[in-house]
Amino acid sequence: MKPSHPKIRQLLHQYQDGLTTKEISERLEKKHDTIYAALQNMPDTYIDRWLEAQQQLPPQAVWCAVVPPEDCPKPRPKKSNDRPAELRRLEPRNLSEICFGGIPANAGTTGSY
Repeated sequence: MKPSHPKIRQLLHQYQDGLTTKEISERLEKKHDTIYAALQNMPDTYIDRWLEAQQQLPPQAVWCAVVPPEDCPKPRPKKSNDRPAELRRLEPRNLSEICFGGIPANAGTTGSY
């Protein structure tokens, strides 16, 4: 990491709406080219929008820095006895209640239709 990267990052976090390279170079008292090169090499900065310049000058990029989210919390270990006592395996009470293809297993083959 270059020495100017943390200063640029801190400045962009202060100005969440973003700054142009000219504004950053004025505030940090660094050369415009140095600021531009640093921004190009910082993976957490991006061009948010372009400002139309006056008097036929090229548009100016407004740079912002990504604010990283907090880390995901570490999961707590599960206790082995967390299972409620009233949970039991769901089984039919009688095997004759099991249906195969919609026909009860105990249905006779000569039944009336």
